[in-house]
Amino acid sequence: MKPLRKILVNLEEQQGNDQALEKAVWLAERTGAAVELFCCCFNVTLRNAWLFDHEAGLHAQHAYLRHIEARLDTIAETLEGRGFDVGVDVAWERHHAEGVIRKAQRYDPDLVIHQVARHSRLGHYLLAHRDWQLLRDCGYPLLMVKAHRWHSRPRIAACVDPFHDGESPGELDRALLEHAAWLCELTDGRLHAVHSYHTLPQSAIFDEHVVTDYEALQKQVTQQHAEALRKLLGPVLDPDGEQVHLLKGESHQTLPRFADEHDIDVMVMGSVARGFVDRLLLGSTVERVLDDLECDVLVVKPPGYVSPVNG
Repeated sequence: MKPLRKILVNLEEQQGNDQALEKAVWLAERTGAAVELFCCCFNVTLRNAWLFDHEAGLHAQHAYLRHIEARLDTIAETLEGRGFDVGVDVAWERHHAEGVIRKAQRYDPDLVIHQVARHSRLGHYLLAHRDWQLLRDCGYPLLMVKAHRWHSRPRIAACVDPFHDGESPGELDRALLEHAAWLCELTDGRLHAVHSYHTLPQSAIFDEHVVTDYEALQKQVTQQHAEALRKLLGPVLDPDGEQVHLLKGESHQTLPRFADEHDIDVMVMGSVARGFVDRLLLGSTVERVLDDLECDVLVVKPPGYVSPVNG
């Protein structure tokens, strides 16, 4: 993994950004990375007020952007006074997530930081909410931060799945482990690896011959997952060490509980491209657990991923 040289911080107009700034400063202090503060703006009231006067509307839009830029300049000046390398940029973009992704494509950061707020559990697979679109479409490592302070030596957990669907599942798991190890190296953190699996409930098995040996089936499945995890982690972690965790149960239940019990600071998870129907019915593991995780989440795409958002 390359050094952390550039951090892009997405600052929201209408919500708090304290944790995003705090994490960016914390990382920049330890790595010497440059920090770019970015705000993607759009004001529908302002747009509608000048709907029939294009030139006046542009003047109003530019004035609005200058106002937001001045706010970012104030933050930047404070950080520059502390010795940080800080840049500022604003853009007028109706589709917020796409604006952030286009900025990332121009800036080419090593890390994008975005602060998330709580969401309703109903409808987020249907609504193109900015957080979910960023999670799905951003091609850069995306640190989604919450109101969670890291330990002085952060606890970083790579959430791997040797059996997940995909053309090259091993590549994604290796990328997750590499990014988790990278973050540990940058922060002097402690690396964990976790894999959550589940077996079919007995009520879902209709073959009477299988039902009679259900316990043996469960044991066999557990052994298969343990062996696959051992093979994956061999070069990175001691598969029998206390930092490797094999969890039985549904991921959206086991992973938040694991993060709480082990006081994890950052969960490193993979996000893969899915069609609309897949998102509606199932989502991805990271989408299903994000609301329930109290820790931050570093979202990593598979190698070779190309964002559908054009620069």
